[in-house]
Amino acid sequence: MKHLTQLILIIFAFATFSCDKHMDPCCPIGNNAINLKVQDREGNDLLDQKRAESFRENVIKIFYERAGELEEYFNGGHSNMRRNFWIISPHVDEKYHQMRLIIDSEVTVIQWNENEADTLYSEIVYDKEFNQKHIQKVFHKGELKYSNDPSHIKAGFIITKER
Repeated sequence: MKHLTQLILIIFAFATFSCDKHMDPCCPIGNNAINLKVQDREGNDLLDQKRAESFRENVIKIFYERAGELEEYFNGGHSNMRRNFWIISPHVDEKYHQMRLIIDSEVTVIQWNENEADTLYSEIVYDKEFNQKHIQKVFHKGELKYSNDPSHIKAGFIITKER
């Protein structure tokens, strides 16, 4: 029993002291995500998976710019956000589905299908102390859509597609 206790303590110590403080977080952190709604000119919800005209969740791809190249994000492993987004059903008093999207670089491309895409440009601050990214601003087509400024608090924004 004494040896088992020592073995457990050694494993615990090894696991505790072998962690790298400068690693990227394993999971998305809430302060680097935004919500967005997507509609057509008539106001139809383009994230509603029951509508034939909607963008299909299994077709949407997310790309991040890294070192000047666009890199597709896909985590086929143990994640409920394999492509760094998920579609949220409307709450009781809401009309639209929302996309919860992780912003992980200054340039994020949402490829809705093989013919349509939108690019988001973001200002991100990295907090070294807590190893977290914080979104400061998000722009779409040159327009400020999100800001963490208290006077501009919005949980998300709408992208209107010309269809």
